[in-house]
Amino acid sequence: MDFPTLLVLDFDGVICDSIDENYAVSWVAYHALFRKDAAASSAASRRDFARLRPFIRSGEDFLVIQEILTTGSTVKDQAEFDELWRRAGAEKRAEFRKLFYQERSEMLARDRASWLALNRVYPHMKEAFRVLVKGAPFYVLSTKEPQFIEEILSANQIRVPRERILFSDKEPKLTTTEKLRSKGGFEEAILVEDQVDHLRGNRNPRVRGLLAAWGYVKEEWLKEEPLAAPIITAESFLALVEKEFSRG
Repeated sequence: MDFPTLLVLDFDGVICDSIDENYAVSWVAYHALFRKDAAASSAASRRDFARLRPFIRSGEDFLVIQEILTTGSTVKDQAEFDELWRRAGAEKRAEFRKLFYQERSEMLARDRASWLALNRVYPHMKEAFRVLVKGAPFYVLSTKEPQFIEEILSANQIRVPRERILFSDKEPKLTTTEKLRSKGGFEEAILVEDQVDHLRGNRNPRVRGLLAAWGYVKEEWLKEEPLAAPIITAESFLALVEKEFSRG
């Protein structure tokens, strides 16, 4: 085997800085489509959205952020956020999720250029993909639906085969990563994530979880003792890619 290691990458917060798109889509989905009101966004709500973004695990979670912004309530940690998520109920979350993806699709159809401008691929990831697309074994594993990832990568001249972009729904990402490693016969797999809960509790010596310091991370995640997962910076990620995934 050319490479003993498989690389698995989250998308939002690892490959792509999509926070402006997340804010725009979730605001419209919540206010115009879900509540049917005409609330105007503000610089303050955008700042608060960025502060709360690390709690997000999937698209329906944006319902909770928008309700926090609308009601003026506060949360201090993931447990409090998850309690609000539970209180919202499955039916309400499912309805919002449908509207969220509806608005994302419609925004892309209305003005593709503007939508793409809200989804910025991190410069160091563009550099990393110049190495990875030459034959390195990798997958993109995300709660974002694959067609949107394809649009963003293609617009940035990053050619990733469709079968390498996987939708992560209910199964833990560590479990999916181990399945991919085992199926491919790799000695080790590396999962790069920015949502720390996707990395917690890893006891598999063949899966190495790394917390992306450049993503949507909370400062306290980087200072936990012991750390939920080793931290990787943009610079050290590029070094890892060059060392383990370059054909030289």
